[in-house]
Amino acid sequence: MELVTLAEGGVPLPGSDIVDDCYRIPALAVTASGRLLAAWDVRPDWRDLPGSFDLVLRASDDGGRTWGPTRVIREGLPGHGFGDASLIADPDSSRVWCWYAGSTGRSFFTADAGPEGAGLELWLAESSDDGETWTHRDLTTALKPGTATGMFAASGNGAVIDHEGGRRLLQPFVIRTVAEEHYAAIAHSDDLGQTWTLGDWVGPDCDENKVVGVPGGGVLLHARARPRRRQAWSSDGVAYGSPEPAPELVDPACNGGLAVWGEHLVCTLLDDPTQRRRVGLRLSSDGGASWSESVLIDAGAAGYSVCAELADGALGVLWEAGDYAALRFARIEPAEVGRDGGAVTLVADPGVPGVAKPPEVQPDGP
Repeated sequence: MELVTLAEGGVPLPGSDIVDDCYRIPALAVTASGRLLAAWDVRPDWRDLPGSFDLVLRASDDGGRTWGPTRVIREGLPGHGFGDASLIADPDSSRVWCWYAGSTGRSFFTADAGPEGAGLELWLAESSDDGETWTHRDLTTALKPGTATGMFAASGNGAVIDHEGGRRLLQPFVIRTVAEEHYAAIAHSDDLGQTWTLGDWVGPDCDENKVVGVPGGGVLLHARARPRRRQAWSSDGVAYGSPEPAPELVDPACNGGLAVWGEHLVCTLLDDPTQRRRVGLRLSSDGGASWSESVLIDAGAAGYSVCAELADGALGVLWEAGDYAALRFARIEPAEVGRDGGAVTLVADPGVPGVAKPPEVQPDGP
């Protein structure tokens, strides 16, 4: 396992107005050229929107061994912040999409109902040059249902599947109702991101979620939930069956990763039913029906994680290390985790002792 620290808390981002930087909420994608993109929030502390957060990105052209400088995707303004990136890369071109949330003072929990209600904004950035430059659109009124209060794109990455001779883009969302129930819902686009339609709600008791096209057909959804991650399947990426707890997928209700790796599925999540610690990965050779024992990556305190298959066949994992102290990236070879039948040889990083703080939001703004 090769390890790289992409961002370290307390080390200021040049040009940012945030003094004591905290770097959170990793996103990851591999473009058609093989470029690896990683995005995250720049925050004053670990707490969630609202806040004047910046959204930044780094790129690697050698499979995550070395990285370019940190660049701003969207700069926060006083009273207007941005965060929670989710990346989607077009496998046929240099297009990349980045969903993210914006806030002018309300949180997911205090948002008003409906597309015109005060709450989180649903932003979509698009790049046509492998993440070098970006344009931005606010799609809140186009996507937010009238019965939703809080709503945001689940961070990390979306998915691309084959559909009726073309490509279908899939982006997971989280929805909160007036009754304070939480649902997953997947937005899809069949015209390369020009228009998006929100699919059926999945839940309740589903929070931040991921989707992936299953080798052999269909789509698998994972949603964070304590003490076991929930799973649901779909034939088209839009309508899903009932979400059920996956017995092997221990989860303290923390956002994790889900990807295709060779002919397998792989997920990254915290191997503890109640506390934010112990990042590991699990493999499935049967489309998510069953999962392997956890292969530990970081034995210490940890938070969100995201994963993606790299252009050379290795797996890339990006996670919040320590008590939101750093963002660390790992390159993992298939043989290290026994993906193709051998013994597991990966030795976990000892990490930082303890646990990461539970989630909390910034106070509402004016």
